[in-house]
Amino acid sequence: MKKSLISTAILLAFSISTGALAGHTNEVLEADLDGREEVGSDPTLRLVGDPDGFGRGHVFGIDGDTTTLCYSLTVDKIQEVPVGDGMMAHIHEGLRDSNGPIVAVLAGPEDGNAADCLTEGEAGRFPTEEAGIVQRILNNPEQFYINVHNPDFPAGAIRGQLRNQIHVHADDEGQTGADGAPSVPTNVTALVYSGTALELFWDRSTDGDVVAYNIIRDGQVFASVQGNSFFDSGLDRGTSYDYQIVAIDNLANESAPTSVLVATTN
Repeated sequence: MKKSLISTAILLAFSISTGALAGHTNEVLEADLDGREEVGSDPTLRLVGDPDGFGRGHVFGIDGDTTTLCYSLTVDKIQEVPVGDGMMAHIHEGLRDSNGPIVAVLAGPEDGNAADCLTEGEAGRFPTEEAGIVQRILNNPEQFYINVHNPDFPAGAIRGQLRNQIHVHADDEGQTGADGAPSVPTNVTALVYSGTALELFWDRSTDGDVVAYNIIRDGQVFASVQGNSFFDSGLDRGTSYDYQIVAIDNLANESAPTSVLVATTN
């Protein structure tokens, strides 16, 4: 890949956090990577990825080039080793809660981050060799996910579904969109693992294009996840905590919070 394109990918990645890119007509996709998004072969196992790991991915096209896909990855609190020792990352085709084939090979974030550009026709970059795969990813992000692998979790340490970036304007924040707010998540439960750790589970919101869930503990928002579970650690022994869940859609509309669930550590 030409160095100029790789440099462009890295520069655009640093610009993404500041908002939309001036003059950039391609939609910027993003994914929140989390160990709780991994899907194992046994559906009864709710946590098969790295329980502490998380990260962020951005994927976008190049103006005037329909066959090039650029990306950036950052990861934290997962095992980081050289690519030759088992650090890998891919874009897979598949819906959330399912596993699917690799459609794009990304660089393993061996130093906690990676960024590059891939062009259709380059050897080994798009394993299916499907013509038009770049545009299919950009136009249908919800059908694809990023998966990061390492020796600790060879099947996948952290994963996240791609989505269009959420752009929130000051005069829109907190307001209900034309499609209304998402429905309230249901069936919130907690599994206490020890005196310092527990995990929350809930049924997903059924209305709207929900992209994240805020976790409220003791009346304060302190975490956000894509999936329908959350691992909470570093808690005090023999202590009760109040939890609520709020669904957020792609227009930044928020559901009402769930009823308070009280969970007590051992």
